[in-house]
Amino acid sequence: MEQETLKKLRLIIPGIITVLISLYFISIITEKEFKQVDFSEYSIPFLIALVIGVFYYLTDVRHLITNYSHKKIDLNIKNHIIKLYTHDLTNEQRQFLYQKNRLKNIFYNIVDNDESLSKKSKNVYFNGLIWTTTADYFIISLIFSIVFFLSILIYTDVKQELLIGGFLLIVSGFISFGLHILAFFKHISLSNEQIEYIETHHVNDVNDRIHQILQ
Repeated sequence: MEQETLKKLRLIIPGIITVLISLYFISIITEKEFKQVDFSEYSIPFLIALVIGVFYYLTDVRHLITNYSHKKIDLNIKNHIIKLYTHDLTNEQRQFLYQKNRLKNIFYNIVDNDESLSKKSKNVYFNGLIWTTTADYFIISLIFSIVFFLSILIYTDVKQELLIGGFLLIVSGFISFGLHILAFFKHISLSNEQIEYIETHHVNDVNDRIHQILQ
């Protein structure tokens, strides 16, 4: 998977999730089976899907879930890269390198300029899509579960169906969160594979780049 493809999918997937759950909700309150729902009748949910995608992009809503693991992934990369530096560092120099993604930029610059590492990056991007998609589903499913439960007060004729739907969303949401955690550990593992390659093939490059930054 290419990085540009990843960006596009991360934009539209929250909208797709929203559309599907919205159609499920509509099928309940209109007392139709999900497969009987005519998608052409519901252009508004598709417009909402687009808005949700843009909203996610502009506000980074998914960072409510991904922020902690994202920091851990970044820190793992920085810690490994700085360990490859063969000279002593003062505390001030170390802190300077950790700031403004200087160490991460070294890592990604080497990855982008090495064909083998670039190929490995496709696996990282794919796993990254799973990592963010599971976070998206967790957030959206919990929001919609509240909508389902509150709707019981309005659509009393389908109270049981809404109740079941709300619980299904909660259960599937937490399953998705569990998968998100697994994707996080997988991401760490894939990053470490790249770092191991850098350690055996690009130690001099790392040292040269860090030396240049410290000048």
